[in-house]
Amino acid sequence: MHTADSPHFTGLPFAKAERVIQTHANIVVLIGDRAYKLKKPVKFPFLDYSTPALRRHFVQEEVRLNRRFSPDTYLGVCEVRNGGGRLLFSPVVEPGQLPTPDNEVVDYALCMRRISDDAWLPARIREGRVPATGIRAIVDRVVRSLYTQSPTPEVEAAGLPQSLARNTVANVAECERFTGRCMDLRRFKRLDDLLRGRFDTLKPLFEQRVQDGRIRDGHGDLKPGNIAFEPDGTPLITDCIEFGTQWRYLDTLAEVAFLATGLESVGQFALAAQVFEHYRVAARDEFSPALRRYYQCHFACVMGKVTALQLDEPEVGPVARHEAQRLATHYFALADFHAREPHLIAVGGIMGCGKSTLASALSAHLGWPVLSSDVIRKELAGVPPTQRLGEPAYRPEVTRLVYAELMRRATAERGAGVIVDAQFGRAEERAALKAAAASLVFVHCDAPDDVVRERMRRRAQDAARVSDATEDLLLQARARYEPVESGEGLNLLTVDTTRETAVSVEATLAALLGPDFLVQGTAR
Repeated sequence: MHTADSPHFTGLPFAKAERVIQTHANIVVLIGDRAYKLKKPVKFPFLDYSTPALRRHFVQEEVRLNRRFSPDTYLGVCEVRNGGGRLLFSPVVEPGQLPTPDNEVVDYALCMRRISDDAWLPARIREGRVPATGIRAIVDRVVRSLYTQSPTPEVEAAGLPQSLARNTVANVAECERFTGRCMDLRRFKRLDDLLRGRFDTLKPLFEQRVQDGRIRDGHGDLKPGNIAFEPDGTPLITDCIEFGTQWRYLDTLAEVAFLATGLESVGQFALAAQVFEHYRVAARDEFSPALRRYYQCHFACVMGKVTALQLDEPEVGPVARHEAQRLATHYFALADFHAREPHLIAVGGIMGCGKSTLASALSAHLGWPVLSSDVIRKELAGVPPTQRLGEPAYRPEVTRLVYAELMRRATAERGAGVIVDAQFGRAEERAALKAAAASLVFVHCDAPDDVVRERMRRRAQDAARVSDATEDLLLQARARYEPVESGEGLNLLTVDTTRETAVSVEATLAALLGPDFLVQGTAR
């Protein structure tokens, strides 16, 4: 919302307005159960609302295009008329049915059903009220909307490499100006190496997406702040881009990647992982992990650049400028997180130290799979997970096979990252781990012996346990464990698992994402 000293403030006297919300290009007037949205008479490099004719056109386009996603939310369009010094909204009509303007027509508006503040996805995220099936419902709605009509040649052309380069490659080049203010040179080089340096190697994948019919006339701005829920959990998707097809004509994978990246930016990595899994099923799209990574890195850079542009606007005050710099740095850190893929979190330590508990908690937060040496050992032995194994199954030659299979599966994962749960008690096992990972965090779990013994006593009573470790093996485990040395280069994090698991999760995320990522971000 802009204040009266903003260059885009418009102090219009709306009759009976309960609340007026302003952005850089729009005014939203809330009256009863309706919301009226007007276009400001502005012109930017990316949009032009400067004339009444353009605003008349775009309010109708916005209704037409958004009805693809939320048909019952967009009620129609209307004239804004001069009512004796107050601005009045005329009766709502369908797009294409606006009458010829007369002298009392001041402007045009689109009319929507009013959506309560607490229905929007960012509010639900903050309050922990995202419906259990909410992400699936959003993705299903998006996929149905995108695949209702076949793409035109004009739409398909937007997916060709030469068209994509005008957005992705050009965007990262524009981000370079913020090196030194919102990221260091090393981070920018990683972003540039992926988005510009590897673009040519991805051209066959881009071209295949066009051939597969994956380029569609989409939404173009599918961020959490444009999504709400009805009381029954039905998603409402609003505010698609009506002013520029260069952003709305896009790969359907890119469409959902923008949503996932927005969710990650507010710390919701597990919800982001759900987006891709539900999309894969709903769209029957076995997409390339390399494309998913590329799109997510690009969109995080877009978020960073758009935010960082405020640093050079003279009307932005020092407090707002500082916040913009902080938030832009956060978005570029998220872009770098994707540039550094694939990630591997290794949770190690002796038996009973709390590895599996932490690994499970990290999986719940990140949406990443957990690979357990205990489970793999049972699989290689051909026995159920809860069956006990004798000493032969723990001989060094068997353990080497277990760790080799663990690394094979870890490197075969298709997502942004994977979590491995094993002791990693020998330096050579940790060396193999480092060699297999592009980006590694090694979390060494530890706890006092009395705590470990008590855990193992409780575990012994659990018939469903997978681990074969018992209390009498603790001293042997301590003696055999080769301490982790700083020279191993593992990005080592040591955690005391007697503390709350949430503390260890937060510390691990900080090590994974870096200090510039605001783990407690604000949903937007």
